[in-house]
Amino acid sequence: MSSQVTATPRPQPPPTPSQLLLQQQQQQRDKATQASPELTLTSCDKPITILLVDDDPDCRLLIRDAIAECKVSNDVHEVQTGEEALSFLTRQGKYAAAPRPGLVYLDIEMPGIDGLETLKRIRAHPQLHEIPIVMMTGVCDEPQMRKAAEYGANSYTVKPANAEQFLRTVLASTTYWLTIHQQPEHHIDPKMARR
Repeated sequence: MSSQVTATPRPQPPPTPSQLLLQQQQQQRDKATQASPELTLTSCDKPITILLVDDDPDCRLLIRDAIAECKVSNDVHEVQTGEEALSFLTRQGKYAAAPRPGLVYLDIEMPGIDGLETLKRIRAHPQLHEIPIVMMTGVCDEPQMRKAAEYGANSYTVKPANAEQFLRTVLASTTYWLTIHQQPEHHIDPKMARR
């Protein structure tokens, strides 16, 4: 006669508040993905271009991943330096055929021309003045924040050390600048607006 031993499953501890929040956010993203097709915001029937300016390829990858989670199918271009950003924006050299971005993510700490000086030079061009520029940095520095505001930054975002929080920060920023904030050249179809 053989006796069977059955193991009683151990009760699972209740989820932590942060785990519940993450589950809720994932459920909301899943519902949004099922309910709405990919969104492309346009300017004169052309997708809005997003320019990433960051010397760190890992940060650019995280930003691209977060933008992809926004379910926007807009074009994303990347450059590594302030000099390249200015060439891209002014369509010089190898960037002569570059599209005009509707949103720029600009790192502050870069070799060569740093992000603040790049911002200052971008804002000196009347044709580039309306482009939203989100400053991104790993440093929470009040004088730097003041300079960014003085030079015309639309937003100042600190890159969280935690990759997941960094993704959420970019996701929230991209969602705002591409789906909520409207400009004369970059907006949703007027037929979609409620009067």
